[in-house]
Amino acid sequence: MSQPFVLQSFKISQERAAQRVGTDALVLGAWSFEHPLPQGARLLDVGTGTGIVALMLAQRFPEASVEAWEVEANALLDAEENFRTSPFASRLKLRAQDYMEALASEVAPFDLIISNPPYYTEGILPEDHRLSLARHVAEGLSPTVLLRTAASLLTTQGALALITPSASLEQLRREAVESGWRLAELVTIFSKPHQEVRVLTLWCRLSSSSAYIPTKRSTLILQDASGLPSASYRKWVKDFLL
Repeated sequence: MSQPFVLQSFKISQERAAQRVGTDALVLGAWSFEHPLPQGARLLDVGTGTGIVALMLAQRFPEASVEAWEVEANALLDAEENFRTSPFASRLKLRAQDYMEALASEVAPFDLIISNPPYYTEGILPEDHRLSLARHVAEGLSPTVLLRTAASLLTTQGALALITPSASLEQLRREAVESGWRLAELVTIFSKPHQEVRVLTLWCRLSSSSAYIPTKRSTLILQDASGLPSASYRKWVKDFLL
């Protein structure tokens, strides 16, 4: 039996879900991006799993409402329990919703869509079916699919936030140009110094009438040379981890 993952303000039951709480989700949920959100913002966590990112957003944005979508039945059970027992339950909504089947006409637009999407390609998919489903599988939800479709579910000033392998960045940039996005914020994540592994990207709509806006860039190193959590990582998650 998997033990709950306990944070300062809530805990995460993860005994049913295929995908346990990991560093990617913690880094994404704790990301203090500069993109402004309106008062009473509506936020959407796509592929919520245990609900960890949605709960972190609810903690960070006390005036916001947070909706979370998931398709895997066991993950939904964990997320429901985690939402219900959290201090943010009144502002959280969980839906058994397949993003690929969502219709913009059925939901009010969101101010932010956030996701820890899959990064497997054919040939390197995990054998375990539940884990494949938890990571959405290559044929379904993916970073490029989100870039192609998220605008239909967002407000005009809405943004899309992702965490993906660093090697995917150029592909995402190409897709973004074709889909009408600009890269507003970029955080390059290193597992250790000089070992680049992930990128956090925040995408906003391109506007033909606006002047060029440079991408806000920064870095995050997760471990120091000895393998211990770095000072920058501890600062990054200080409001969440015990």
